[in-house]
Amino acid sequence: MSKSFVTETPDELISNAERDIINVKVLFSKKFYPADLMYNVICLHSTQAVEKLLKSFIIGSGKKIEKTHDLSDLQKTAMKIDASFMEISKDCMALNEFVPNVKYSNEKPITKQKINNIIKSLETICNFPPVKAIRDSFNKKHKYKIIAEEVSGPAVKTTANLKKSKSSRKKQ
Repeated sequence: MSKSFVTETPDELISNAERDIINVKVLFSKKFYPADLMYNVICLHSTQAVEKLLKSFIIGSGKKIEKTHDLSDLQKTAMKIDASFMEISKDCMALNEFVPNVKYSNEKPITKQKINNIIKSLETICNFPPVKAIRDSFNKKHKYKIIAEEVSGPAVKTTANLKKSKSSRKKQ
């Protein structure tokens, strides 16, 4: 059987990861669903964001990566490029419990404590210097501005949205 490799570019992966992070922020700050449903969606977007961030780092470093959802494997691959990725191994292992190919059932409900730990792990990985550097580079290149780095804080806004809100205030 031939290996299947990730074909997205680092920018495509980061763009999609940022969307996942925005979804986590919105879902965590607003109560759209009953808690058990909201927590599952938050877990899905959190794991997807981390997966894409790690893949972006690996591909951006000139390496190929096989398609996988295993965050621990992706973290270990990133660690071969930059040993400092050892610092986020516990966070990747904690989130790995919720990757799509593992967590399809509701056998073990996700508790408020677990969701808080998931959010902390996502924040740690998003703010981990090599990951933050690729996020910042992408956001600068595409003129996005991160308003708050904490997942539990306000959602990401684009500079275009900021300009629109300023111009609409002037018209009033």
